[in-house]
Parts: sequence; C-alpha cells; structure tokens
Amino acid sequence: MNGPPVPQRIPPLTWRRPSLVFTPIALALAIGWPLMLLQNAPDMLKFALLAGGSVFALALLTMGVAWAGGRAPRTRREVVGHVVAAGAVVALVGPFALTRILAAVADYDQAGSGAAFNIGMAAAVTPLALVIGLPVALVSGLVFASIALMRPASAEPDERADVQPFR
Repeated sequence: MNGPPVPQRIPPLTWRRPSLVFTPIALALAIGWPLMLLQNAPDMLKFALLAGGSVFALALLTMGVAWAGGRAPRTRREVVGHVVAAGAVVALVGPFALTRILAAVADYDQAGSGAAFNIGMAAAVTPLALVIGLPVALVSGLVFASIALMRPASAEPDERADVQPFR
C-alpha cells in the first residue's frame, strides 16, 4: 500500500512578489473595504480608518514577532487568526479610549461636562464593538492573507507528473 508521501513539514507562507507592491495593495483593500460601506456617514470614516489601521499595525507586529521567533505562519488561517485577535483587542479597548477622548473634548468645550462620559458608557458599547468589529476583522484578514501572502512552490516533485497511463 504505497500512497502519496506524507509531507514532513509544511513550508511557511511567503510574501507575494514584488512585496513592495502587493503588501500596500493588500493593506489598502483590507482596511478600505469597510470604509466603502460608511460613505454616507463621513464622521464614522475617521474612526473606521483609525480602527482598521490599529488592527493591522497590531496584527503585523504580532506576525513579525512570530516570524522573528521562527514560527512563521504556515497557513492563511494563522494570518487571519492574528488579524482577528488584533481586532478583538482593538474592539475591546476602542470604546474606552473613545470615551476618554470624548470626555476630554467635552471638558475643553465646557468645564465639567466631561463627567457625563464614564466607564459605564464604554462598557455598554463594548459588546456592540465586538459584534461589529470581529466579522470586519475576519473579512479583512481573509482579504489581506489572500492578496499579500502565497504558498511557496513545493520542493517535492509531483509523483503523478511522470505517469504515462497507456504504454
């Protein structure tokens, strides 16, 4: 019973060449597609752009640390996992940061009015941020992984390439 050989090791993903072209294109599409959905809400565009940039900055940082540690991603699923995990962190932290920013702006406009923005408001919005942010991070991760990264060419020759069925 000779079946196909079992691969000993799955090679890590590589950056699509030329990476200076494909990586920015992948980032622009992955961060930009949610912005297309928010064309009628120009105030939300800035927050979506900030959130998307933060997610990818954190995801690329964690992927870089993994790559430097010798654990380069071997599947697109791992890359999407980095992006979704970063999306979860940004979705959890985002409402608290936004509440503090709004409180500071309100205090600047009228002293003492920033007290209306409290931690309870941020905690109330956090589940909504997760429900919206995680699917967006999943799709953005899929877009980024499929455009920027590719599987390397297999080092093992295909056994079926030299088969001649009718000899």
